Formats: sequence, structure tokens, C-alpha cells
Amino acid sequence: MKVSDKTYSLLFAAIALIVTFDSTAFSQSTTGTVNMSATVSKFVELNSGGGVTLSGNSGGGVTTDGTVNNPLAVIVNLGELGPSNTSSFVTASVPLKVRSNAAYVLSMSATVTSTGSTANRITSADIGFGLGAISRSGVGVNASGTDTNATSGDPTLVANGSVNATTGRYNFTATRSNLSAFATSTTALSGQYIMNAVPRANTNGLTVPAIFAIKPQFFENGTSTIVATFTVTAP
Repeated sequence: MKVSDKTYSLLFAAIALIVTFDSTAFSQSTTGTVNMSATVSKFVELNSGGGVTLSGNSGGGVTTDGTVNNPLAVIVNLGELGPSNTSSFVTASVPLKVRSNAAYVLSMSATVTSTGSTANRITSADIGFGLGAISRSGVGVNASGTDTNATSGDPTLVANGSVNATTGRYNFTATRSNLSAFATSTTALSGQYIMNAVPRANTNGLTVPAIFAIKPQFFENGTSTIVATFTVTAP
């Protein structure tokens, strides 16, 4: 029997329809989601910015130097601070490195003890203090961030002290220019976030020298111990 073209057309249409039904019946599609959460906490870090510079000293020296990017744990022997030392000042410059992902506050507290018993002993007011030039440089550092130095800078500057006309004693007279202003934890430096979004392996940061200075004078003989403690926080 001869099959017509029309019959073939109907046969192919039927096969196509069966294939379509078969595909529809056996294929499927599903979806799923993964929900995640994360937190970035405020982070601040204080380390040594490098080696200590000691000048004007007679005897003494740096006992434990600063090592860049290591915890700050410096020990300095300032040497002779009596009149036999003819230097204008004995000065120790201690580099600090600060890193943060948020606004920060660098505070300091200091204690000064002396074996002397009279008003002529070395006191906290005789230890000049200030923060020097602030540097925000290097890859990954927020170079456009602003910082506020709450000290008067290098305590040896002429504007930061003078001989008292009444007592004859040299006084550090500018705002927060000596350790008596830091008997309790007091802000020395504050500013905007320091680091951009870079891995912690990036060792750059904000650097600033902490400068301590004493003018040799006819202090009461004896020994003195000076302890300065720096703390950085992210309020």
C-alpha cells in the first residue's frame, strides 16, 4: 500500500509530540542559595617604628633598642644629667608605628621616681616630651587622612621652654610639653583611619617619633626612673 506524504507528515508530527512530552516529563530544574555573614571589627596596633636615637648624653646608651614592626619595649639609659654634662639637652627620639582601620587615639601616661628627697630632684616636669613630624606614607596607607598632635612637638624647640626668671630652673612651659601633663593617660595624637584595604602582611603605617628631653642642671644627686606607657585605641 502506498503511504502518502500527508501520512508521513502526520507520523513525524506525532513523533515530535512524543519527544516533547518525554522531555517535559523527565527534565527538572532546582535552585539553592547560600547565605553568609561577616564582621570587620575596629582594629588598632602600636609597634616600634625602628631604632632609638640618643643625643647629648654623657655615658649611658640604648640598652634595648626598638625593632621596626615589633612590640614597643625600649630601654634607654640617659646617662649623666647633672652639670658635668655640658650638652644643652639629652634627647631620646623613639619612633612609633601606628596602624588602624578606624579613627584612632594614641594616649600616654608617665611616671617619674627619684631617690632624691628635695625639690631639686628630677621630677616629671623636668622631662620634656612631644611628638615630632607625623608621616603617612607607603603603599596601602591612607595618605590623605588627617591627624591632630596634642603635644607641642619637639620639646627642645625654643618656643617650648625657658629658664624661669624667678627660680633659675629650666622649665618646659608649652602645652603638654613635659611628663607632668601625662600623670594619667592623656591623648597625645588622634586621627582618621590609617590603613586602606590591604592584607596585614603589608607593614606600612603611620610613623611618628616620641621625643623625650632633659636639660642637664644642678639636680639633687641620685638616680631617677622614667616610665612612659603608650596606648592606642579606636573609640
